[in-house]
Amino acid sequence: MRRVFLSDVHLTPREPERSVRFVRFLEREAASTDEFFILGDLFDYWIGPKHLGRPDYREALEALGRLTRGGRRVVFLLGNRDFYMRRGFSEATGVEVARERTHLCLASGARRVCLCHGDYLEGRGGLGFRIQEAIRSRAVEAVFTRLPCWAEDLMAKFYRWLSGRRTRRPRCRAMHLGSHGLCDELLMAEFRGGADIIVCGHVHVPQKVAFQVDGREAILFTLGDWSAGESFLVEEDGRWQLHGK
Repeated sequence: MRRVFLSDVHLTPREPERSVRFVRFLEREAASTDEFFILGDLFDYWIGPKHLGRPDYREALEALGRLTRGGRRVVFLLGNRDFYMRRGFSEATGVEVARERTHLCLASGARRVCLCHGDYLEGRGGLGFRIQEAIRSRAVEAVFTRLPCWAEDLMAKFYRWLSGRRTRRPRCRAMHLGSHGLCDELLMAEFRGGADIIVCGHVHVPQKVAFQVDGREAILFTLGDWSAGESFLVEEDGRWQLHGK
């Protein structure tokens, strides 16, 4: 069993080379990979089912569809820029959108692995987090997805700008990685809750960090972003390896 993990591709029609890079990556890795896990922020922003009919991400969506039709499993976790993807996205691409938006768990040998985008590991305080929670609500989704495209674009771009200003701050001691800090208390809570390995995106820095938790080794993998090239993590038969910048 070979699994590939990636996040923070941030596909955007303003940078078509990023889409080309992503599609080539999927085509290359498909032959040797059984499962792909995309841990959020695949898109610069996503406005819901209407985006399926727009050209912004067409090549990437078609590449994901080819993967799943070829028998590869692809699982998507929501990031802090991915909203309302359950309606239409899975049907169009065959990609599984995880029911739990914060994290999901899988087994690798005798080890329990927690996968997440990573934004919730910053802490749950601040304006940005409250806005994000409101945007994700079913009530806001019902209203948002009925707006004209220009209004959806405007609101999505506003939230992207707000997210970029890092209005959410952790309310506990943070381990600083890249442009974000992860909250030590929340990380330790996940490890003490049974996770042996945490894999997350959001921090934009590929790194492996080892901890001692209650007398056992626990490992955090953070994934890089795709602004300058590929960045991904491979797990094969219990062996883990980071690739890219």
